[in-house]
Amino acid sequence: MPMVHITRLILLLFPALLAITGCGQTVKKPAVRLFNTKVEIDYSRNVGDSFEIYISLPKTFDSNNTYNVVYYCDANLKSGKHLRDLLDDGNYPTRLNNIIFVGIGHIGNYHVLRRRDFILPTINGKDTLGLDAQYGQTQKFYSFLRNELIPVINSRFRTNADSNSIIGHSLGGLFVFYCLFKSDGLFAKYFALSPALWIDNYSIYKFNRIDSGFNRKKYLYFAAGSRETLNRILKGTNNVKQFLDQKHYKNLIYDYDVWSGETHNSEVPLALEKMLQQKL
Repeated sequence: MPMVHITRLILLLFPALLAITGCGQTVKKPAVRLFNTKVEIDYSRNVGDSFEIYISLPKTFDSNNTYNVVYYCDANLKSGKHLRDLLDDGNYPTRLNNIIFVGIGHIGNYHVLRRRDFILPTINGKDTLGLDAQYGQTQKFYSFLRNELIPVINSRFRTNADSNSIIGHSLGGLFVFYCLFKSDGLFAKYFALSPALWIDNYSIYKFNRIDSGFNRKKYLYFAAGSRETLNRILKGTNNVKQFLDQKHYKNLIYDYDVWSGETHNSEVPLALEKMLQQKL
């Protein structure tokens, strides 16, 4: 075969060889998982319902070590799934190795169940009343965390019981502010993404039990997308920023982000990534 024909044949085959071998291009290395996740079904006596519980242990987990615990709502919805996807990326500091992530997911019609567990009851005199069994029963969900789930996690693992964190998005973010305003020490860090503070005409402020501040340091991070105007999220987060600025609560440190050009859902990955890199 003439040399010119051999040269042409090589030139024709070279792109195919590149495609087969992967040479000539940057091949992304597969992600190294930092966490192993198992899902359990737990029944709550306080709520009278069962939940999916996602327990993510660091790959380096050692039963002799002590861990901080991060609890997050909506574990089987977009925000919870995205959090676990980020953990699986393996691109985060080794300081996450001292954290156990525990997600709580509803089983069934989450539209109804989230309103039951995350929306606040009405206040009638000194009593708080849910509108019905499927709406405004957040105190029962809070009691599930405080009296059932968190004690179980603390009994199964060595944990820093005074360093718990809570993450929530939308109605879950409203629940995060409810936890903060309880002012009872259950959590040390609070992360509220696009919190629906406007619910029931901003009744969240009626549940504020914070006096002049906290005995120990608390941290709050809350965020919204700049395009969250029609859903009233941005107005609510701007208002609570002004409220906190005016109160100057002792030992409360807080950060507030408005993610430019982002919406109710698109700001979540950005906020979660920042939290994992800088805030936990």
